[in-house]
Amino acid sequence: MSTRRVVADVKAVLDSISGPSSVASHDAVLAALADAHARRMRAEEEIRLLLAYARQFVYPHPYTFGELANAAGMSVSGVRTAFGPHDVEKVSAATGLDPVPSEGEES
Repeated sequence: MSTRRVVADVKAVLDSISGPSSVASHDAVLAALADAHARRMRAEEEIRLLLAYARQFVYPHPYTFGELANAAGMSVSGVRTAFGPHDVEKVSAATGLDPVPSEGEES
């Protein structure tokens, strides 16, 4: 898989995430908290989708759990359970790629 293709795929994945929604509130503190929460939720979704892409769509050598854990500031077990089938489907829809069947998991 070429670097150019990976860059395009990552851009498509990130573009598929909806932006944070502004919460209408007359209270500045509550509005700021709601906006911060929306940004955090978007960041968590972004991480899940990037992990799904890195493990399920990069061929012939998906990123290892260790590499992803180091980059994401997570544990290896956290990376293993961070994304699910819904995230894989979103990546597939955004990129037009099918997930690569995994023969064995490597850490």
